[in-house]
Amino acid sequence: MNDQIDALKALQMALARLGYYTGAIDGLFGPRTDAALKAVAAEGGAIRNLKPPAAAPIGPMIFQGSARYPVDEIVIHCAATHPDWMRGQPFTAKRKEIDRWHREERGWRKIGYHHLIDRDGAILPGRAETEIGAGVEGHNRGVIHICLIGGAGSAATDPFDRNFTNAQDRALRGLIAAIRAETAITRITGHNDHAAKACPGFVVRTWINRA
Repeated sequence: MNDQIDALKALQMALARLGYYTGAIDGLFGPRTDAALKAVAAEGGAIRNLKPPAAAPIGPMIFQGSARYPVDEIVIHCAATHPDWMRGQPFTAKRKEIDRWHREERGWRKIGYHHLIDRDGAILPGRAETEIGAGVEGHNRGVIHICLIGGAGSAATDPFDRNFTNAQDRALRGLIAAIRAETAITRITGHNDHAAKACPGFVVRTWINRA
C-alpha cells in the first residue's frame, strides 16, 4: 500500500511540474489527479517543454519560458506568516491567499512560487516549473522558487527549526531531491542570498550541510 502511495505521489509531482496538476501531493487518486491524466492524454501523452535543444547539457533538464532557460537553481523563501496563520483551513485556501497577495498587492499574473510547503510537510504546486517564477527581483530565469509557510519575525541567521517544523525540513529535502532528479541543479540559495532580506529565515547553505 505504501509503495502505491509513493508511486502516486511521484506521478502527482511530475504532473504538477508540467502544470497539469494543482492538488495536494498526497498519493491519493482523486478528481484532480484524474483530470490531470486526462489532460495529458488529450495532448497525445506529450510531455511539454522538456525536450532539450541539441546544444543542451547531457542529462535531464527542465526549461522555462518560450526562451527555454535551463533550470539550474533553487531559491528558498518563507511566507512570513505566523505558525497559527489560517489554522484549520485547507492548504489550498492558504495557497489561494498567497496567490491573491501576489496578484492584487504585487500586480503579478499569478502566484510567484513554484511550490509551497505547509507546516505539516504537505506540498502544493504554484506555478508550473516550466514557467518563469517571480520570487527574486531580477533573478528568476532558470530558477525554481520554493516557499515555506511560516517565518514571521524571523532573522536571516536563525536556525531552521526556530521558525519551521521537522515535517517541513523533511519535505523540503525530499522536494529538492526530486527536482534534482529532473534537472541539473547547481545552486541552492535563499532569498537573503540575493537581497537584503531575512527571508527565508535561516542560512540555506548551513541548513543544507546539516547532517
